[in-house]
Amino acid sequence: MYFLNPSSGVPLYLQLQQQLQQRILAGQLRDGDQLPSVRDFSTELGINPLTVTKVYQILEREGFVETRRGLGTYVSHQSPALKIDARRRQIGPALEQLVAEALHLGLGEKEIQTLLAEKFRQFKPKIAKPNPNE
Repeated sequence: MYFLNPSSGVPLYLQLQQQLQQRILAGQLRDGDQLPSVRDFSTELGINPLTVTKVYQILEREGFVETRRGLGTYVSHQSPALKIDARRRQIGPALEQLVAEALHLGLGEKEIQTLLAEKFRQFKPKIAKPNPNE
């Protein structure tokens, strides 16, 4: 299920792009999986087909998907290095906000590392899939 919020201030295409990227990086959409057709996806989401086309083009340009003429759009086979780089790009804005907030509140790097470690311990049992980078 995809959730697009037209009143969030974030363009719909960007919301959809981010959600698809997250699902690919998390392994919810696997290499070779076919994405819905532009027509079906736009109908399901209640958005303009051009928006879905734009998202698929961006994802293809970034190497997440490949379009096979007459067959559809598929999750592409990425090298592990590309996936790690994409994951780091995906988490970057959240990390920047965390650091900015920490500095604003007067928290140091060590305190943030301690808080992050605690959060990881809290969330780890809830995550079914192990992280290969640990």
